[in-house]
Amino acid sequence: MIKTIFAFLIFVVLAGQLVCYATDGNTLLESCTAAIQKMDGKNNVSGVRVGYCYGYVQGLIDLNTLHKGSGMSSLFCLPQTISNGEGARIIFNYLKSHPERLDEYAGVLAVDAYIEAFPCNDLKLSLR
Repeated sequence: MIKTIFAFLIFVVLAGQLVCYATDGNTLLESCTAAIQKMDGKNNVSGVRVGYCYGYVQGLIDLNTLHKGSGMSSLFCLPQTISNGEGARIIFNYLKSHPERLDEYAGVLAVDAYIEAFPCNDLKLSLR
């Protein structure tokens, strides 16, 4: 019984940290800033933040692939495969260009960054 309670408490603490860590554009901007700093040679950056930004980049590509694979139109149209670094720069540049949106949900902002960077000719979308 004590092991079950202990496991539950650990789960609650960890889940709470994950939920609080990434909710808005400010957090995503901080994370993608760290990723860009790392790519530019700065070594004293948070690996967690870098990984968080790269997770969004890969998640967006996976989301688009699943969306397209389910018979729906692509959310955005990549001309080719892009690296995590290129994706981080796309998100970073979008967030820096739209500071008025930084309080919005990070997932929506990241999708809008890709829609703006890689629009599909036959589709005009925004999650705004």
